[in-house]
Amino acid sequence: MKKLLEGLTVLRVLRHPALLRLWLAQVIYLSVQFTASYAMIVLITNETHSAVMVGLVIIALSLPLVLFGAPAGALVDRLDRRTVLWVSNVVRAFATLLFVLALLLSPHQYIFIYILAFFFSLVGLFFSPAEGAIIPSLVDEEELLPALSLYNLTLNASQAVGLLILGPLMLNLLPSLSFSLLGAKIDLMPVETLFLLISALYLLATILTATLPRQSHAGYQHREASLSSSPAAVARAGEENERSRPYEVLSEEAGTLLSGWQRLRQDLENGWRLVRNDGVLLDALFQSCFGGLVMLTIAELATTFVQRLLGLPASNTTVIFAPAGIGLVAGSLLVPAVVARLGSLRTMLVGMVGTGLGIALIPPLQWLARLLLAPHWATHPLFLLILAVLTAAVGFGLDLVVVPAQTLMQQRSPDEMRGRVLALFQVLFNGGAIPVMLFMGALTDWLGIVPVTYLLAGSCLLAALLTVGRALTRNDRDRFSGGPRQQPEAQERLPVP
Repeated sequence: MKKLLEGLTVLRVLRHPALLRLWLAQVIYLSVQFTASYAMIVLITNETHSAVMVGLVIIALSLPLVLFGAPAGALVDRLDRRTVLWVSNVVRAFATLLFVLALLLSPHQYIFIYILAFFFSLVGLFFSPAEGAIIPSLVDEEELLPALSLYNLTLNASQAVGLLILGPLMLNLLPSLSFSLLGAKIDLMPVETLFLLISALYLLATILTATLPRQSHAGYQHREASLSSSPAAVARAGEENERSRPYEVLSEEAGTLLSGWQRLRQDLENGWRLVRNDGVLLDALFQSCFGGLVMLTIAELATTFVQRLLGLPASNTTVIFAPAGIGLVAGSLLVPAVVARLGSLRTMLVGMVGTGLGIALIPPLQWLARLLLAPHWATHPLFLLILAVLTAAVGFGLDLVVVPAQTLMQQRSPDEMRGRVLALFQVLFNGGAIPVMLFMGALTDWLGIVPVTYLLAGSCLLAALLTVGRALTRNDRDRFSGGPRQQPEAQERLPVP
């Protein structure tokens, strides 16, 4: 209990009113963002009944990170961060309203779903770095670490709440609405009502972020200060700006984009040199990517699984997502204790094997339920209970893989190289998500959900075998440093909070 209370000390940074407003805006923005992602997956599933088309939603959410992630951060550094935050929320609110209008006018044109997903992700490229960059200006220096910890904790919690709780509950509980506007009768289905509510919440987040302290761009401040020292220079600069300022701005922004790409390329090359010379870091990088891709694949196939294997509506995906979310939350709390006992390597192996077994047992469970619990086997309490236990075990197992792997990535990377290693991870993960989503979706539509379920389970077990093989080929220090024996050079142990 004492350790738990110590962990809650991060909440004390919310005594700063500006940070409290930013945090509330973050909770609202992230929760509705993942709620919208869930709703888009359900819409596509109901319209197309195709796993490939569902995968394209996830690709649309990932593609901007691959295409524009590099220069976005550089552009944010040149803008007022408060303005970036509130304008981003206004733009998302307006886009959501247009999406509702598109659903009303043409409810079966699912191309609008992909456009909205891509646009949401594109706007997020500017919002997220601006949010992270503004935090240091809102707290004292000694409170920066707790503030950043709260930022990351809120990110993970909001993802679970939006995707696993709010999305399924809202689609199941929101009623259909009918009203007249200018003599025309308008019927709102639950999904349209949900997106109207999402738009209103974005506007609430806009109000919270618009009241933050203004963040001026340091470069422009420096230039203005230097000019202000000479009145003649100010007058001269004003005359020149009237003629050349638009071209200067265009040139500067183009240079920013180019330098962003060049910097990303150099960072990736430097990060790869470090990673390839450290076997433990290399393994942790690919284990983090693997665990994240398994999560994305489960998100892609969950609605298809509910429809084809259970014969239930896609909106009942709560059956899969909610227990898995409970497993993820429990895992985030218990992983440090597990690693302290088993070590990082053994913990990840247990997670891979547990995830694979949990996934592999679902089709046999469905077969037995149809045989023994007919005719209402899909809604039988015993079947749902066992299914919930298996999916919760899958969520917990994925935590046992991802959390230690990402911690090893942080610990094995020198301070001056950590950002480059994380950039390499983001490129590999987001770039790898596109072919994986397409392949798994196409395979599901071609072979069916059961063979793909076994394939996913087999990939987890194969990853465990490859991890063991890699460990056996390393020297004793790298092989055993994650176990109970402490070896500070390898740094594979997680701190217990």
